[in-house]
Amino acid sequence: MAKAADIVAGCCFLFAVLGAAVLLVVAFVFVIPLQVTVDEAYLGRLALAAPGNGTPASLAYDLSLVVVLHNHDWALSVRRTAPLDAELRFAGRPFARVRMAGAMDWDRIRRSTKAIYRFAVADEAALGSIAAAEFAREKASGVFSLELSITGRFRYQAHDHSHILSVICPLQLSISTPTMPAPFARAGQTSHMCKWRAPKVHALLDERAHDLG
Repeated sequence: MAKAADIVAGCCFLFAVLGAAVLLVVAFVFVIPLQVTVDEAYLGRLALAAPGNGTPASLAYDLSLVVVLHNHDWALSVRRTAPLDAELRFAGRPFARVRMAGAMDWDRIRRSTKAIYRFAVADEAALGSIAAAEFAREKASGVFSLELSITGRFRYQAHDHSHILSVICPLQLSISTPTMPAPFARAGQTSHMCKWRAPKVHALLDERAHDLG
């Protein structure tokens, strides 16, 4: 009986070791994509300025944002391998671009942790007639619909190629004031979830082309 028990215990141990090995292989081969959220977005100003002399209307803006990249992978850390860029759009028209992190700032996001990026933009940008009409409608409602596009490249630990980060973050914002801060337009909302912009099969093809180049 003791010998049979030893055999059973040995088999259980072997299966446990094999299971752990398979789990580690899966963890290092199949990665969990980064999740991107906008945790704070303060709209200090969004106004339309039309000179009235035939010059196209311009959009005056003042925004500050906090973008968070979450690495939910429990086994692998990720390292940024290219600049992290953001573009703000209104009615589909870009009006501001900002480099969230430069080429020399090679961030590393450890497993099951996050990286936080803060930036602010304030300027004026030309706005087309269609976007100007949409601005008038949204100003009347008190809520502005913006988009934040974020692009970059990251490499997972133990992987020999980089992964494209390309997401769109829809933002519903109201004007903030010193006495009435409005990080988001919807009551009770704590963050905006960003969506991956391209199908992963296209992203994979882009990755391979970039690595071959």
